[in-house]
Amino acid sequence: MGTYNVRVIREEDDEQNNWENRKTRVVQSIRDNDFDFFGLNECSSGIQTYLNSQLSDTYAFRFFSPYSQDGAGDKAQGLAYKKDDFTLTDWHYFWLSDTPGTMVTNDGTMNRGGCCGVLTRGGKSIFVMVTHGALDADVRADYAHVYEDMEKLYNTSGYPSVFVGDMNARPADDASVAYRTYWTDAYDGAGPSGRLGPFATYNAFDLSRNMYSNASRIDYIYYRGGITPLNYVCNGILYGGYYASDHLPLYSDMKID
Repeated sequence: MGTYNVRVIREEDDEQNNWENRKTRVVQSIRDNDFDFFGLNECSSGIQTYLNSQLSDTYAFRFFSPYSQDGAGDKAQGLAYKKDDFTLTDWHYFWLSDTPGTMVTNDGTMNRGGCCGVLTRGGKSIFVMVTHGALDADVRADYAHVYEDMEKLYNTSGYPSVFVGDMNARPADDASVAYRTYWTDAYDGAGPSGRLGPFATYNAFDLSRNMYSNASRIDYIYYRGGITPLNYVCNGILYGGYYASDHLPLYSDMKID
């Protein structure tokens, strides 16, 4: 299971990192990581269309845009899963607010929320929640409880659960501390011997950045309830000398008890 912020379509400082020049790198990266399922962030409408066209042989996608009340549209987050292996049921989405069912602009000019559902394979089910966290630290902290509230509201069967995404929060951030009161960080659960790859997850397309000492670990895989992580992998592979996205993909092989 994993998480991947694929970066919205926008004009980049280095033309090689513009979407048209890196979109094949993103698809190859997804195939190389071979996720069973993974959360997605920053999926512009064009990215949604492209990923569906290139990966529909393997993956089904479900997207949520927090910029429309019906959850459809641009600037989306979402969930991808191997369509021959999993069935997705009970899909929901919400916003970070005191009224989570109502669309709200809650992070400067941006809308922040999450989506969730249940994946079933071989008679076992797992609850999956995906988010793209707020940039505003106060918003992150004030509404950190919403994710736990929504997990309790929608995971009524008490399935093992995972909570993934670009959370825009470093490990010591108040929001991260709050998340760890309910979930366990796979980075911690895998332990030093189970960790592979860089520490930082945000590379900013900067090839000179030391990803093993930089503090920019802002993407996470959290878990709780009958799950054991076997490893934690932050994949820093380059394609033709460039990153596929300004975030690195993460995954963790986990055993469901």
